[in-house]
Amino acid sequence: MFGKQDGKAPELDVAVSSRVRLARNLKSFSFPVKLGREQANRVLETVKKAVVGNTKLFDGNMMFMDMSGLSPVDKQALVERHLVSPDLVEKQYGAGVLVSRDETVSIMVNEEDHLRIQCLFPGMQVHKAWKLCDHIDDVLEQELGFAYDSELGYLTCCPTNAGTGIRASVMLHLPALAMTGYINRLLEACGKLGVAVRGLYGENTEASGYMFQVSNQVTLGRTEEEITEGICNVAGQIIEQ
Repeated sequence: MFGKQDGKAPELDVAVSSRVRLARNLKSFSFPVKLGREQANRVLETVKKAVVGNTKLFDGNMMFMDMSGLSPVDKQALVERHLVSPDLVEKQYGAGVLVSRDETVSIMVNEEDHLRIQCLFPGMQVHKAWKLCDHIDDVLEQELGFAYDSELGYLTCCPTNAGTGIRASVMLHLPALAMTGYINRLLEACGKLGVAVRGLYGENTEASGYMFQVSNQVTLGRTEEEITEGICNVAGQIIEQ
């Protein structure tokens, strides 16, 4: 369900998965919201060419899927496996995803941004996810060239993602805290710490099955290491509770 499972993953009884996602845009194209069909398809092919067969990325062993060629069932399966977002499967053209064979990495193309690079590991492994995501980011930046400003950092479609463009999150299973009502106090505390708590499928989704996704709200003004460490600390405290 969440990438390649490992029964020995740390804190697996509470922390279902750890994810790091980077938002990036190609400097030679407009943001996805401004792309027509032809330009969107050009972005898709440009990214596909840079990833598929690239020996620096999983020895070139990345699968490509065009959203326009998938059935509704296949699209839903990708969403449920957390390889793509619900928004990506709704795109009418120029959208796709590249996935590693073990499903630890997925790269969404033309969702809200040109690229959403995601690394997903079971249990509490935020730092491991960040290390892999950082490597992929370095490789693709050399191949594609990302939109970057010396003051603002990486430029994104939504201003809340600008700067580092990173979202680090941990999916937590918290039935006892939810049933006792103690979860409300934790949610309030998280908000004061600049941490967002969302549902099973991320932004704009509700918690179901007592699953809560804890992630950073701030991407600008802090380093990636500070952000990932902060999420690890907050998730660790919730796990103790």
